[in-house]
Amino acid sequence: MIRPLLLITACAATLAACQAQQEEDARDVLNMENDAQAVPVNGAAETMGTSTTGTGMMQAAELRTADGRQVGTVSTRDEGGVTVLTVAVQGMPQGTYGMHVHAVGKCESPKFESAGAHWNPENRQHGTTNPQGAHAGDLENITVGQAGSGGVTANLRNVALRGGMTPMLDEDGAALMIHAKADDYRTDPSGNSGDRIACAVLGAGGAGTES
Repeated sequence: MIRPLLLITACAATLAACQAQQEEDARDVLNMENDAQAVPVNGAAETMGTSTTGTGMMQAAELRTADGRQVGTVSTRDEGGVTVLTVAVQGMPQGTYGMHVHAVGKCESPKFESAGAHWNPENRQHGTTNPQGAHAGDLENITVGQAGSGGVTANLRNVALRGGMTPMLDEDGAALMIHAKADDYRTDPSGNSGDRIACAVLGAGGAGTES
C-alpha cells in the first residue's frame, strides 16, 4: 500500500502545482488588461495608451461603431522607419470591408465625418490600381470570417508616424476608418466603399511620442 499512496501523493502535488501556475497566469493576463484601461477620447473612440515596442512607441486605440460598441483595436508603431499599423476586429458581420487612414483624429458619431477625408499629403487620387493613386492612407480591405473576427497588419514604407514634413500623426492626429463595403482600389475618392461604420483615433498632439 506504500507505493500507491506515494503515487497518489505525487499526483496531488503535481496537480496543485499546475493549478497554482494557471492561477498565476490568469492574474498576469488580468494585470495586462488593467494596464491598458481605456480613456475616452472624442466620444465614439477611446485611446488605450502606449507601450515601448521595437524601435519606438506603440499606441493602441479602440475601434468603435457609431453607437459606441467596441468592435476591435488598432495599434501603430515605428519599426526602423516603417510605420506598422495593426487592426484586429471582433463581433462584426461576416464580409469584406474597406479600411483607410483619415486625416483627422476625431471620431464623432453618427457618421464620423469629423475624421475628414483620407490622409493624402501628396494630393493623389484614391486606389492602388488608380494610375493617379494612391492616397497615403489607402489600406487593403479587411475580411471578417464567420466567427465575426479578422485582422490586417500593414507595413507602410516611406510613411512617417511622427516627425518630418508630413507625419501621419500630426497636430490633429489621424483616424482609422472601416467602411460598410469593400474598397475597389480604384474609384476616387474612397473606392465605392460606402458609409463609415467604425472609427478609431490613432493619435493627436504629442501623445505617444517615440522614444
